[in-house]
Amino acid sequence: MLKVYENDSHTSLKPLKSAINDQVFIEGLVLQAQIGVFDNERGIEQPVRFDISVDLGHLDNTLSDSAQNILRYDYIVEDVKKLLAKGHIDLVETLAESVAQICLFYDRAEQATVSVSKLNAFEEAEAVGVRITRFRDA
Repeated sequence: MLKVYENDSHTSLKPLKSAINDQVFIEGLVLQAQIGVFDNERGIEQPVRFDISVDLGHLDNTLSDSAQNILRYDYIVEDVKKLLAKGHIDLVETLAESVAQICLFYDRAEQATVSVSKLNAFEEAEAVGVRITRFRDA
């Protein structure tokens, strides 16, 4: 049985700062990557899909139209491209960890969720991969 108590104090409550959940996201970013542990994956590039979501810390002046208030997704994409240009990566897990670290490098980033999917791993599957969520160290 549910008990309901009368309490008018909730009308004056303000949202907690931590309840704010602004995100920057990049969905369906497909780049060529040298990735995989199998012999047939070495020395070739294959398409890899990235889905990235970055939770941002709250700014008191979010109504300002200043570019200093944003986390630029074009910077994240460029950083991922630079990472892939370094050469072969064995595991999608390692790649996802590196991308999450890239995202959390930015000042406003508090949490990053990264999916890395190999698109040609199995003929029967659209994609296989990994999804991780990492938090900024306190």
